[in-house]
Amino acid sequence: MQANEKEPYGRLWGYLDGVIALGIFAGSLAIYNATLAPSLSYKSGDGNELITEAYQLGLAHMTGYPLYTWLGKLFTFIPLGDVAHRVNLMSATLGAAGVAILYLAVLTLTGTRVASLFTAFFFAFSLTFWSQTGIAEVYVPNAFMVALMLLLLFKWAEAEKRPGSRASLWYFLAFSLVFGLSLGTHMSNLGFTPAFALFVLLVNWRVVKQPKKLLGGGFLFLLGCLQFLWLPYKASNLTDALMVRNAPHTWEGFYNYTLGAFPQMKFAFPFWALPDRLVIYLNLLRQNFGLIGMVLGLWGMWEMLFRRTRAFYLLIVMYIVHLIFFTQYRVFDLDVFFIPSHLIYAVFIGYGVYRLLEYLYTMTKRMEIPRWAVSGVVALLLLPLVVSQVHANYSKNDYSKDTAINDFYENVFEILPEGSVLLGRSGVFGYDMFYFRLVYDLRPDVLIPQASGQGSIEPEVIGEAIYTTVRMDGGQGFRGPQAPPAGLLSPDAWYIPVLVGQSGQAIPSGQRRELILYRVSDEPPELAAEGEPQHLIEERVGDLELVGYDLEEVRVGRGKRLSLTYYWRVTRPMLVATFLGDEIVEVHSLGFGNLERYGQELNPSGDLILKEEFMLVVPSWLSPGEWPLRVGSIAFGGGEPLERVIELTVIEVTE
Repeated sequence: MQANEKEPYGRLWGYLDGVIALGIFAGSLAIYNATLAPSLSYKSGDGNELITEAYQLGLAHMTGYPLYTWLGKLFTFIPLGDVAHRVNLMSATLGAAGVAILYLAVLTLTGTRVASLFTAFFFAFSLTFWSQTGIAEVYVPNAFMVALMLLLLFKWAEAEKRPGSRASLWYFLAFSLVFGLSLGTHMSNLGFTPAFALFVLLVNWRVVKQPKKLLGGGFLFLLGCLQFLWLPYKASNLTDALMVRNAPHTWEGFYNYTLGAFPQMKFAFPFWALPDRLVIYLNLLRQNFGLIGMVLGLWGMWEMLFRRTRAFYLLIVMYIVHLIFFTQYRVFDLDVFFIPSHLIYAVFIGYGVYRLLEYLYTMTKRMEIPRWAVSGVVALLLLPLVVSQVHANYSKNDYSKDTAINDFYENVFEILPEGSVLLGRSGVFGYDMFYFRLVYDLRPDVLIPQASGQGSIEPEVIGEAIYTTVRMDGGQGFRGPQAPPAGLLSPDAWYIPVLVGQSGQAIPSGQRRELILYRVSDEPPELAAEGEPQHLIEERVGDLELVGYDLEEVRVGRGKRLSLTYYWRVTRPMLVATFLGDEIVEVHSLGFGNLERYGQELNPSGDLILKEEFMLVVPSWLSPGEWPLRVGSIAFGGGEPLERVIELTVIEVTE
């Protein structure tokens, strides 16, 4: 008799599995919370927008994500950290809940706790899934919904074996509602429809003759889909140029915003590129589960084909449909789109472990070795796989020091003069700045035109002090989605650095974003040094010579700023890196992008000593104490090792 066909667990066993699921939830959440991003983050391109729109119950970018927005709003009421931290916490919480549900789903399928526990934790700490539990993004909440749909379908199939069971109806109706709601975490779930329909027919084709179930399920699915009425209701709030062009005011706009979203990304590769795309996917699968996990998954597929055929067809059709669509999807963060595929593969892994246990039980039965002893040995053998997942992926997914955005913008809004204008990125990518205005109404005297989608600005404002976090040299910034309001900036303006935040190599590759506040000026910066620096150095730093530096203070609070000036004798352009201890706090190009134009237009003397004057944000995650202030250089074009780093002085960082 198959494990899933045994008599239902008694009430005591049911309570035990509930306790185990709660333990999985608590354990996973504890680790996810330890690696959680404390606030805004560049780990996701969309996360800062999703946080802000959740707070103000607005409309997120295509495809809208209404369910995500509403759930995010609920989490903003939790009195922990700032609003961004709370929405990040939603990912951690739903991630842990999804892992607990995965345990219950595999348990329903196999009846084996060892296999189910291993599957839950092996998936919980896989590289990609874990990477999304610490930030505000849709992928982990969507995995929660996919796991819940699988659990409900498996429970429904079990209930169908008991004629006249009312549980069958309730599981079917619950699944239908969750399926409709799941489209509000990711529209791609609609692609699972053929797999769901096939499974229902394979379990009990007579469902087609049960109008109560069909009509009830269809009604609840459509009820879940009604969430998308949120789109036209909130469409007037859109400011992103791309989203406004596809605003869901009309039927065509509604289609373009949902099912027709991002057509340039779908099926973007020719047929002959398919092998290469599959190789990319297999490499991602190996990164998440390793070779042992891949083999266990294939073994589980093979065993399930013959022993749980209906469940196999459900999972394999879901898996193949998802795989086909996203191997043909053109995005820079492709790995996260495969999280539902990885979850399904984890179920195959769990089934493979279950069948391995069954074979071992059969082999050891003759030797009168109790089943619990075999289960214990297998659990001990599997434990290192989970431990290795945690060990290998913890540092990669530890975002607890990701304070760069908040540190930078809190200082920006503190130093901006009254009545000034602040520009930056617009649309979805501008919410690192918009968040502080739209959520906390910080510095209402400062005009942020892009936060409200202003395409033009009143002439009297043009004379005010203008600052920007994005350079728009040579007119290139006056086109496209990042364009400032018309008539606000001159193409010949200079961009003079004022404040530098943690950026460059201090943030992992793939999430680097320059954090520099520039003052826009018609006059060039004072790059030619006049007078001597306070502290003479006269030492080589790679191909540069550091003549000296000025430093106004050596005592600074965490998250505050140092006033720093470098004096360089220039041999050739380089990247300059500033350290506190061994941490690279910022990286910038020599002269902050002004050096070449300065030389062409002002023709300074050949013995120019370059002066770089700016304020440096001290990361708030630094522990109080003494930190050496150091400077080095990196050659352009390759992130080559620093040739030499010079220690300037010691900074005392205070609370």
